[in-house]
Amino acid sequence: MQRKLIVVITIIAILAISFLAMSYFTGLKKTPETETPEVIARKVQALAVDYEQVSYTISSTGRLGSQSYVDIISEVQGEILPGNVPLKKGQRFRKGDLLIRIYDEITDYNLKAAKSRYQNSIANILPDFKIDFPEDYQKIKDFFDQLKINEPLPELPVINSDQQRIFLASRNILNDYFSIKSSEIQLSKHRIFAPFNGTFTSVNLEVGSIASPGSRLARIINTGMLELEIPVAVSDVKWITKGDKVKVTSGDEAEEWTGTVVRKADYVDSQSQSVSIFISVQNKSDNPLYEGQYLKAWFKGKITGQAMEIPRRAVFNSNEVFIVIDSTLKKAEINILKINQKSMIFNGLDEGVYVVVEPLINASEGTMVEIY
Repeated sequence: MQRKLIVVITIIAILAISFLAMSYFTGLKKTPETETPEVIARKVQALAVDYEQVSYTISSTGRLGSQSYVDIISEVQGEILPGNVPLKKGQRFRKGDLLIRIYDEITDYNLKAAKSRYQNSIANILPDFKIDFPEDYQKIKDFFDQLKINEPLPELPVINSDQQRIFLASRNILNDYFSIKSSEIQLSKHRIFAPFNGTFTSVNLEVGSIASPGSRLARIINTGMLELEIPVAVSDVKWITKGDKVKVTSGDEAEEWTGTVVRKADYVDSQSQSVSIFISVQNKSDNPLYEGQYLKAWFKGKITGQAMEIPRRAVFNSNEVFIVIDSTLKKAEINILKINQKSMIFNGLDEGVYVVVEPLINASEGTMVEIY
């Protein structure tokens, strides 16, 4: 029994001594100091706000057409005869060329006969006119001398008194004069001349056909001055004005022409939600353009006064950007003046403030940054 007691006491003594030794050595161990992690500033690209006049480019593609489309309609009846150029689709012509001639010999002979009768009427009144109105006889005689059967009637002399007017009217001088002038106009409608340099786009009646009043003979277009219709977004229209010079290029931008804005539509296309801008482009023989060709127009816009341009990707939530104040990020709202394909033109920030000009991922207000 004593032996067991001694063993138990010995074990308890060993445990106590071990606990005291462990506590002693634990007290001798130094507690490690906790190190504060170093804050690393994020590098961002930023620019100081500096307002000035900002130029930009608006580009769009449109279809080239003629400024003048003319339907040739016959006003007289007769056989269609050849003009100076073939009456064929695609045929080019110059201004003043005889395009179409409609048989006119009968009308021409009737007009000459009417002029001959008129000459005879004037000759018959000359003796009486000399006696009744000697002071104005010479101008009537000069008028008679100017009458030529193969030439248009000269201007009618000025009639100074009611007596002279009654005298001439009673002998049908005035009535016959205006009848002949009307016949001259009618005869001129048998010949159709080109009003501009152009080409036939369609021909409805060939040479040898019979034209009637109201018949559509052909359609012609003016190829000297062409017009480019360009659809432009509604937000961009206000920056384009009539008279602006415009660079016009082919689709691959290998060729270039200069155009002028001649007008702007005052309505919005319901399908494209764009406004048509019409650009006059002069055709040149060394670098020809063709009706129906697709071209690209480059408009140069300009915003004067308080404006600055930054990349479009730097703007988030429609109109917010990051600015740098005391090396930390802060959000700020801007006033957007113009949205381009890759950039935005804005104002609304104080000059001198640094605005971040790159997109930031996982960034928030209060983030420490360093500008580079």
